[in-house]
Amino acid sequence: MRKPYFAYRSFRKELEAKKDFAGIGVRQFCVFPGNTANGLGEPYSEYPSIWKWFDSYDFAPLDEQIQDVLKICPDAELLLIIDLNSPLWLARQLGTRSIPCDSFPNLTGCLCEDVWCREVTKYMEKVIDYVRSKYDDHLSCVMLACGTTDEWMDYSTGTETAGRLKKFKEWSIRQGFPEPAEVPNDLRRFDAPHDGVFRDPQKNQDALRYWKFHSELVADGICGFASAARKKLRPDQELGAFYGYVMELAYNRIVQNGHLAYEKLLDSGLIDFFMSPGCYEDRAMGGAGGFMNLNGTIHRHGKHYLHELDHRTHSGNMQLTEHVKLEWLGAWPDVKSDLAGLRREFCRTLAHGASLWWFDMWGGYYKDPAVLEAIGQMQEIWDELADRNTEPDSEIAIFVDPDSILYLNDRNVEVRYPEVFISLQTKINRIGAPCAMYDISDIPHLPKTFKLIILPFWIEVTPEKLKQLETAFPDARELWYGPAGLTDGIRWEKQPLDGTFAHDFLDFTVEDLRREAISAGVHMFSDINLPIWATDHFLSCHSAESGVKEFRLKKPVKRIVERFSNKTIAVDTDIFTYPFDGPETALFVWE
Repeated sequence: MRKPYFAYRSFRKELEAKKDFAGIGVRQFCVFPGNTANGLGEPYSEYPSIWKWFDSYDFAPLDEQIQDVLKICPDAELLLIIDLNSPLWLARQLGTRSIPCDSFPNLTGCLCEDVWCREVTKYMEKVIDYVRSKYDDHLSCVMLACGTTDEWMDYSTGTETAGRLKKFKEWSIRQGFPEPAEVPNDLRRFDAPHDGVFRDPQKNQDALRYWKFHSELVADGICGFASAARKKLRPDQELGAFYGYVMELAYNRIVQNGHLAYEKLLDSGLIDFFMSPGCYEDRAMGGAGGFMNLNGTIHRHGKHYLHELDHRTHSGNMQLTEHVKLEWLGAWPDVKSDLAGLRREFCRTLAHGASLWWFDMWGGYYKDPAVLEAIGQMQEIWDELADRNTEPDSEIAIFVDPDSILYLNDRNVEVRYPEVFISLQTKINRIGAPCAMYDISDIPHLPKTFKLIILPFWIEVTPEKLKQLETAFPDARELWYGPAGLTDGIRWEKQPLDGTFAHDFLDFTVEDLRREAISAGVHMFSDINLPIWATDHFLSCHSAESGVKEFRLKKPVKRIVERFSNKTIAVDTDIFTYPFDGPETALFVWE
């Protein structure tokens, strides 16, 4: 099995930064021939688009982009992102035929149009053929990107088109449902008779089915492109996609963006790895960051995850042009915070057996010499410890049920329910023990060793689901986080459930979660409210504050070394302390 990726990426050319990264030993670089503008209307890439017209391509800008990397690092591995979004000319040309084909805001509308899919597939194949013909020895993987922010997100709100109706009818017949006469209109798509929040399993059956179709449409679209791409690649050249952001999306997004069919995409076997930025809600010092995807599920399918570090350092440039400045992405205040934050994300990635790339978005993120030196050290540690098989040593599991999420009217911004997954991850990251995150379909395939299972937002709890839980984890403690058991799929009524209930999940604290874990018999690596990740051979902790912290391993070890300082912390023990100089992230490795 190959080593996880440790790569550099930027929207801009950033040739000096690439030289710096090559100088510290980085050999993997992302190249991104963009076709479109970002959400601010600015071009994604400083290199011109290579897709000029129907069946007309100019690969000179792609050559320039790749040669810029190879001149700096002749033995570079290339991680190629292919932008499948509509160039402006394609959106205009197809738009004149009354075909909705601007894929940036209207991804699912485009995926329902055969002519759009056909032209985009031809473009993708031409790019792969060209890169393989000239740079095949350098090409390590291809990542397929489309939709809003090139992350396979749809912002069409599911609006009816002729193409959507055709695809919805075909999907319904395949599922064994009656053929629908129409796509549910706006009122029916967002009808939520239970407090304006929840759909009813009978009254809103057409909307529940439609939104499920909506996510599967995106997953099927990725599969279609991936199938064509796979035929053009060597078996060892991997395919990736930004998808499955279930732990991050909230208002107007968690249902509408189309990211709930991640299990279908994994089952397809066509995608080798999923990608996402780190969670945006918990990036400050003392925060825990987080993955948007269910890394446990990805591992169970034998697939991989790439963690995008786009965390803004104190030196990161946000001035895109003379007139456009991006200010919402909060920056860490100084170099010391940069080191603590980047090391935190690095350690989290290590503990989950994931890949990463350092995303120097608009330049300047890693120009501080101390930051660059730290990344160089992390490259050395990566070479020692990074392994795709690594997973957290967890006795806690979170299980997400995407079918239950479909009951949520994510348009209603008056309630807090869309925040349930962000809330849970932010808190569980601080209890002193690691957790694993899975899809409900994983339950029958996992060992019975989990002591605490957390069930966030399980709206639809059928007898079959309860039986599955009881069989898989007969001795585990159950925590129902957020509204749970409100319907058995037929009637909207509360189900008789065992376990602890955190109905008012925003008031359920880190201390409440820790008590649940302790009551379940979970090993607590520490009693502090700080982000901790542990495997069977290392542990990391991040702290914004200074002070001595105590840690407890599961068994005595010979010697414990803090890897960033290379200092021996303790010998022949299972309990040790460490004096944090906050903000700081420590990585403890033992023999």
